[in-house]
Amino acid sequence: MENNEKLEEISMLIIANSGAQRAASFEALAEAKKGNYEKAEIKLKQAGDYLQKAHESHRELLKLDAEGEVKSMGVLLMHAQDHMMSSMLAEELIKELIILHKTIKGGDQSL
Repeated sequence: MENNEKLEEISMLIIANSGAQRAASFEALAEAKKGNYEKAEIKLKQAGDYLQKAHESHRELLKLDAEGEVKSMGVLLMHAQDHMMSSMLAEELIKELIILHKTIKGGDQSL
């Protein structure tokens, strides 16, 4: 596989898994707002699984870079990394929102 094709493939895997992570995180928030904390935890677990897959792709990218295989950073690759970071931030903030929601409703504050 050509270097550009490999970078595009890695970028798309990061984008897809980060997007799925973000979606699952927001689904968790929606469940928590309805008081379905067990479903919210399941969705957060799914988000974590998607994040793991995104990180695996990102590690592959870092390995290629360390081996000198990444000659330039294209817009798609920069978008992929930005997408992953914003999805991670969304998940962290959503976890805090769920804890706050539980606190306000007088429930257990753990996730």
